[in-house]
Amino acid sequence: MEKMFGLSVCIIAKNEEKMIADCIQSVSNIANEIIVVDTGSNDRTIEIANGLGAIVLQMEWQNDFATARNFSLKNAKYEFILILDADERILDESVLQRTLETAKSYTGGWLLELTSYAFRADGTKDTYITSLLRLIRNRDFIRFKGVIHEQVIESILENNLKLEETKVRINHLGYALDADAMKKKQQRNLDLLLGVIAKESTNAYYFYQISKTYLALGDLNLAEKYMQDCLMYALANGTVRPQALNFGAIIAYQMKNYNLAEQRAFESLKIIPNQSFANYVLGEVAFDLSQHSAAIGYYKKVLLAKENLDTITKIVGDYHVPIEQLFFRIGRSFIALNEINQAEEYFKKGNEINPKEISLLVGLANIEFKKGKLDEAMSILLLAKQIDSKRTDLDNFIEVVKTVINQNKNLINSNIANNDNKKDNILTLSMIVKNEEKMLPGCLESVKGLVDEIIIVDTGSSDRTIEIAKSFGAKVFNFIWNDDFAAARNESLKHCTGKWILYLDADERIRPINNAKFREEVLKLPENIGGMVCTIESSHLALTGEKDFHRGGYPRIFKNLIYPKVKFIGRVHEQISPSLKDAGMDFINSDIVIEHLGYDQSTEIMQSKVQRNYKMLLQHVNEEPLNGYAWFQLGQTLGQMQLLKEAEEAIKFAISCENLSDSIFSSAANSLSLYSGKKGDFETALLWANKSLEKAPDQVYANTLKAYALLNLKRNKEAIPVFEELLAKDYDFNKAPLTGYDILVKKDMLQKSLEEAKKGLI
Repeated sequence: MEKMFGLSVCIIAKNEEKMIADCIQSVSNIANEIIVVDTGSNDRTIEIANGLGAIVLQMEWQNDFATARNFSLKNAKYEFILILDADERILDESVLQRTLETAKSYTGGWLLELTSYAFRADGTKDTYITSLLRLIRNRDFIRFKGVIHEQVIESILENNLKLEETKVRINHLGYALDADAMKKKQQRNLDLLLGVIAKESTNAYYFYQISKTYLALGDLNLAEKYMQDCLMYALANGTVRPQALNFGAIIAYQMKNYNLAEQRAFESLKIIPNQSFANYVLGEVAFDLSQHSAAIGYYKKVLLAKENLDTITKIVGDYHVPIEQLFFRIGRSFIALNEINQAEEYFKKGNEINPKEISLLVGLANIEFKKGKLDEAMSILLLAKQIDSKRTDLDNFIEVVKTVINQNKNLINSNIANNDNKKDNILTLSMIVKNEEKMLPGCLESVKGLVDEIIIVDTGSSDRTIEIAKSFGAKVFNFIWNDDFAAARNESLKHCTGKWILYLDADERIRPINNAKFREEVLKLPENIGGMVCTIESSHLALTGEKDFHRGGYPRIFKNLIYPKVKFIGRVHEQISPSLKDAGMDFINSDIVIEHLGYDQSTEIMQSKVQRNYKMLLQHVNEEPLNGYAWFQLGQTLGQMQLLKEAEEAIKFAISCENLSDSIFSSAANSLSLYSGKKGDFETALLWANKSLEKAPDQVYANTLKAYALLNLKRNKEAIPVFEELLAKDYDFNKAPLTGYDILVKKDMLQKSLEEAKKGLI
């Protein structure tokens, strides 16, 4: 029988008095008839549907969704049928109308874009976008199959009709239920699904749906069990497999089986490269594993996929986090990398889209807190609290900010008072110590007449360290050691009241200078000067028993801008320079020479230090995986441990981070030149020595590495002038080197090598 041109809307419902009216009204202007099949309502569903002009048909529920759907189709009179549930609303009536008017005779069904929302406990929502076959021709052979999660596609394709995409959108509200209602709905679905699978024991689609249902019910073990069954039966080229892989990745992620989660997500991406779902899971896994750079890359792929969904992705279905949540996740990862400006950019982007998103506000508050802008951080947190007064995590953050604000007020007041009482307090010595009774006296003796104040933070001494410190007039404060040198040094900074701060370790001594002249010159420095680079000389006893003499240049004296505006960063080999640069300060060289005795110690003591540093550096690179300086220091430590392959890999990675200063890059290149030479690869050794010299042409060490590389390559004519220049150098270490350090090479060894090079020419 030929159908009339027009649209029948078919709905099945039971106890939908809250939802049915909006559903019917969303299609009332376009539908020629609205058929509601009621399967046993005892509320006002039938009354409401009748009142809105729908044709209400009643049938007994038979635990079979396809049967109810097909009953509604059988009673439809018009050429096209739109299938809806009571919790769905059509958003584009005009687009739907154009689809009907331009329908091709060979098209049996049209895909509509269905968007579902599921709200999390924290108030954020997950978004799923799927293209579903909801608009069909009214033909007797087009019928649904399936007790639950019923499908109609097979009957269309079996009869040689085609499918087409449309831009018609449906909003699905069925997952935005309270917890009890959602649990009842899922349990109903589960009972039906388990009944079906008992009869269709190799049906991958039903195993997939059972797994998803257990996931929704919070039973991860059963969700994983049924997902494994699904993947066993799912066809490699079918639409079930990529969906199952994605939800399987979610299950594995929630079970903290990160390897399996990644494996499934990558397999899904091989099937459907342009999708959000798998990339989102990979981003979450990477973040949990502190692989923050990788996480950012995956989240950005999610953003790209959101903008360019292809047909297969729409049919299979994709998972969409709201874009502001993606911006939050990207910003969160940048914070973990300590890339504050990048993090702030993404938090602000997200905040522009949704000013009420709490996670973004917390992120922005965290940025201001890290910058030391405590009042701004507090304002943002109070705004967030107005939006969501029940968030206890906000209360905790607010208390932290309040505490720091009060501490800073007290500290500033204390500093002002101290400076008023002590106008000539020019230089404070800042130190951290533990069990340094042998070394500390020599250090404190070397600064007599140079510093006005000594601040010592003790991290747990059990010897006479504290007693000795106090005998030199030091103010001693206790600090619980937490494997973080920067944290301990920053504790010391909180108590420093001098205009300038010198920091030393107990195994260091200041070489005598004209103290009065130096103090006078410090007071005349321009306002923009925030740091003074000192020369550090040290004799290094390697774990192999060999000795080297090192010279380094580091800003050991700096302007007291008051913590936290000036602070150390880095769990080990901590740095003060970044905070000074952030404050717009410049650096100058000084005549101060610091003799460092800490590396000229017994093998046992050195091994202990190296192991301590190794442990802390591993933690540092785990926390900041793109911190080139931390990777460089880890590489240096691995080199001290004679793990040269690992050292080389770490230093190469440090360089690849592209955030090393010129001086550290030069030092890193020197190490790679040395390791290459030890392997007999002198071409590479020469390459890295030259790269080092590009940054600092006058250094002794890189030129030495270059000379020996040339000698071993039998390029004696080129090696000779380099050796001669090194021998002519005056090793006057009165100025800090341009590299992070330099190494003094024994001239008798250089002379012997020069003679060898000349003999090779004969």
